[in-house]
Amino acid sequence: MNDSINIFVGENDSGKTTILEALSMVLTGKISGSSIASRLNLDWFNAVVRTKFKQLIEVGKTPELPSIEIEVYFCVPNEDEVIIKKFRGTNNSLHEDVEGVKLEIVFDTQYSAVYRQLLSDKKIKDIPIEYYRVNFRSFANPEYYVQTTAKKVACIDTTKKDYGPILSRFVAVSINEYLLEDDITELRHAYRANRYEFTENQAVKTLNSKLQESHSFDGRAISLNLRETGIDEWKADMSISLDGIPLENLGFGAQNMFKTEVFLLQNSDVDILVIEEPENNLSYANMSILVSKLSESSEKQLFISTHSSFVANKLGLQHLHLVANNSITPFKALKKDTYDYFLKLPGYNTLRILLANHVILVEGPADELIIQRAYIDNYGKQPIEDGIDVVTVDSLAFQRYCELASLICKHLTVVTDNDGNVNTVINRYKKYGDLVTLCVEQNNCLNTLEPSVLNVNMDNFEGFRSIIYLGKDIGTRDAKSILNFMIGNKTEWSMRVFTNEKNITYPQYILKAIGITNKSTDDNSEDSGDE
Repeated sequence: MNDSINIFVGENDSGKTTILEALSMVLTGKISGSSIASRLNLDWFNAVVRTKFKQLIEVGKTPELPSIEIEVYFCVPNEDEVIIKKFRGTNNSLHEDVEGVKLEIVFDTQYSAVYRQLLSDKKIKDIPIEYYRVNFRSFANPEYYVQTTAKKVACIDTTKKDYGPILSRFVAVSINEYLLEDDITELRHAYRANRYEFTENQAVKTLNSKLQESHSFDGRAISLNLRETGIDEWKADMSISLDGIPLENLGFGAQNMFKTEVFLLQNSDVDILVIEEPENNLSYANMSILVSKLSESSEKQLFISTHSSFVANKLGLQHLHLVANNSITPFKALKKDTYDYFLKLPGYNTLRILLANHVILVEGPADELIIQRAYIDNYGKQPIEDGIDVVTVDSLAFQRYCELASLICKHLTVVTDNDGNVNTVINRYKKYGDLVTLCVEQNNCLNTLEPSVLNVNMDNFEGFRSIIYLGKDIGTRDAKSILNFMIGNKTEWSMRVFTNEKNITYPQYILKAIGITNKSTDDNSEDSGDE
């Protein structure tokens, strides 16, 4: 991990939230504000391990009871951190002599006899977490450590509308900071006076009078009143407004922005800050403001999960950790020249490559438009609706992206020109094996997209020419002049194809890129409806 900022990125369900929750659990002893012991959940166990346990139970076997261990390793650059240094030992899974702490969720052996009896009676169907206990240990010895690590931890999840505790604390701190004790006493009196005025209201008296006429309990009169509350209950009834609008009536983005800013203010002295998707529901401008505030937290160690390329790029790709295939890979694991390339790269394509279900790399806007239209013609929807992101990058950088995808074993489709030598292109990508599907025109004479597309549409030349020239009377334009126009106006001709009601025929390598490997160009032409 990095000493300053750690950004976890990955697809949905890749485990980013699990990492942050595990970190919070082992450092605070809590999850979502409650003790871990009170929130034990079967879903915390590895799904494969749990399924195997249940299967063995069903066939009458006695499987080993699974456990959960979470370990945190400390880096201790400051020799004055005496408390942390007390946690040095080899009581960890790596058996290294280092500082650290761990959380264990294990079966409590005092229930062994009960468990054996339940097994015998065939009453165990799943992991018996009601007989589990939670242990907190240091790497040195089994002492309880959560309140003695000298590490202050704060966690915020912008994906949830749980801003109540944060704002309640803001109200309480503001009252104590700006009001004298006499002022607070006066507010207590005013609050109780208002409650008394409510109960003395004639409508309340009428209600109770009618109630007593029609209802009684064991000869006792029934009446309705406000509950008696603590002396400072008025604080809980206070609400925060921005420009006169209650916070709860503002948009979720504004609530998140305010909640996060207050949270950062309240936790200015923490050592570790854990933030779940800080970009959630924020506009580009507000996200920029938030990122600036986070980057100013130089004395804190930040752990952030995000789907935002903007957040990742602005906070620094060097802080990135890629979460995929049940593993975490630091972005810095790339070869130095490739790593340096992405650090200097403008734009935000990096995370698009990492977060899409599947990626098709293309050389330019024309290739992107043609692939998008080919996908629509064959599947009736855009690629992104199936989680397929078509990304335009400089062809010279294709291999950089292949190396990036290799870090997390992510499959890529590369659509590229043969530049007059298809074998050279094929050999260039052989080292990536099955990780990369290469889609390239096999005919060396058709060296780029334009001649390749024109070639497969020669059987319907008039229809294709009509699309390229928007139906104008251009009877004298032959194939050569059309090709020259396409080469000189790459985005224009491809946009005309993309927006036209009629279909064209697509080269086989384009069809391969969208998952159609056995469709002949003749078949494609027949289905096109371009007559």
